[in-house]
Amino acid sequence: MIPNSSTTTLSPAESEFIDLMQHGDDFFKIELLRPAKNYYKRALELNLEKEKVRQKITECDQLLAFERKVFLILAAVAAVLVLAYFVLKTQI
Repeated sequence: MIPNSSTTTLSPAESEFIDLMQHGDDFFKIELLRPAKNYYKRALELNLEKEKVRQKITECDQLLAFERKVFLILAAVAAVLVLAYFVLKTQI
């Protein structure tokens, strides 16, 4: 939760943390997971709300693993289709 800046004075570390988390969240929303994870890692280094930040990093890691799995499946399907094309082409 972001404190109300009109009633609370933030330390430089808290301000930086909020900025890093906001950037990470912005990238996460548009599914740019690697930049989001990098911002979350930088926020984690500030040692504020560590559990929340670790959870965000875990989310990024899970989605990146799924993304890699989908990419590998698509690459395998593409390879089979290309191979089938050349096999069928040589038989004609």
